Amino acid sequence: MADTSQGGDQGFFGTHDDVHEEFHSKPIPLSQRLGFAQPALVWSGFGIAFICAVIGGLIQQGLGTVDAIIAILLGNFILFLYSAVIGYAAGKWGVNFPLMMKYVFGARGAVLPVLVLAVLVTGWFAFQAWLTADILRVAFGLEGVVLVGVIAAIAAIVFAVPVIFGIRQMANVRKIAIPAMVLFVGYYMITRVIPEGGAIFSQVGTGEMAFMTGVGMAWSTFVVSGTMTGDIVRYTRTGQQAVWVTAVAFIFSNAPFMIMGALISAAINDPSVVYFFDAKAASVLIPLVVLAVLSNWSTCDACLYNAAMGFTNVFPAFNWRSAAVFGTVIGVIAAATGIIGNIVNWLILLGLLVPPIGGAIIADYYVVRREKGFSVGRDAAINWAAIISLVVGVVIGYWVHVTFPNFLFGAAGIISSFVVYVILAKVAASSLGAEVSASLTGAEAEQATAAASAAE
Repeated sequence: MADTSQGGDQGFFGTHDDVHEEFHSKPIPLSQRLGFAQPALVWSGFGIAFICAVIGGLIQQGLGTVDAIIAILLGNFILFLYSAVIGYAAGKWGVNFPLMMKYVFGARGAVLPVLVLAVLVTGWFAFQAWLTADILRVAFGLEGVVLVGVIAAIAAIVFAVPVIFGIRQMANVRKIAIPAMVLFVGYYMITRVIPEGGAIFSQVGTGEMAFMTGVGMAWSTFVVSGTMTGDIVRYTRTGQQAVWVTAVAFIFSNAPFMIMGALISAAINDPSVVYFFDAKAASVLIPLVVLAVLSNWSTCDACLYNAAMGFTNVFPAFNWRSAAVFGTVIGVIAAATGIIGNIVNWLILLGLLVPPIGGAIIADYYVVRREKGFSVGRDAAINWAAIISLVVGVVIGYWVHVTFPNFLFGAAGIISSFVVYVILAKVAASSLGAEVSASLTGAEAEQATAAASAAE
């Protein structure tokens, strides 16, 4: 693991001479990579989220316990595969999501998709802050839209502080948030799930949710940040480490907590109980609320971190701190107004808009670039092949979702975007700007460095 105790802009847990720039505009050199453990800790804290348990409960109410567990496992496995394929490339070459987009879509072509995802992940930041206010409303019977809006705005500001002042503080939040969520789930397992025994597995759902909708809800919880996973896994030393970090995020963190949410929902067995708060005694309710809020904090600041990484690359005048403040302001407004309150519709929207971007990334890296990887850039300012494939992916994805609502939303977008990009890059690469240039990006992979050292 690299020594990050000295030096300048070193990212995660290191020092920053340039206002926490976080390598926002350049690949991370191998000498500054951190290996597996610390990126895995950050991704795990991101994935172990209160909202994941809540979504697991919603899936259980719609599908029944057994089908919900299967849907959650399948959805998270799909999410893992999708994110790992993108993460491998980011981890191998040390590039964040905006840089990856510039290499794929061209310097100008990347602006719109990077901005779209930065705004979407800011929406997640806002949702987590709004959720915090709504948790307090439900738990303590608070009344008034204005009061809830003010609480949501305050939560957004507080949650943003670790991102604005450095990722070292984000790591400290995770050291509190992960145990908090474990205690939250542990309480319900001991007091609700275990006493109910095997009876919870016989519960059936309302029948109002298709099985693939449940799968789609599970996989689209992190489809935005999964697409942007390079912002975290670029700190690993190899692509293989990045894949394992992604596994920690989704297979070993997100999926278990979604399943726990499904089991808790089944044990309570009352759709009128919101956020699992069926306890009446303040001595029990208050600690549960505190634990839930701490979990939200961990997820919320990670969303803002992703957003700030995008904003610093879209707006050249922004340094890291100003980008984080910009995202915070948008998030505060969105949280206070509660414009993102319907979680099901929000997940479907993400599942339709984001996967085609991933399809283009995967096609460019594994088919067009091959062994060159991200060591070289793209001369064309706009890669029209990637842009066209993105548009086609969104349109086809939406059409499939409307026409075949039981089909996994998002899958059609990935497949169609991938296929269209490959075809266009093969038949009209030069005219569409899909050719890879000979100009070096500065990104380095461990294998390449080792080969060069051996040659010397």
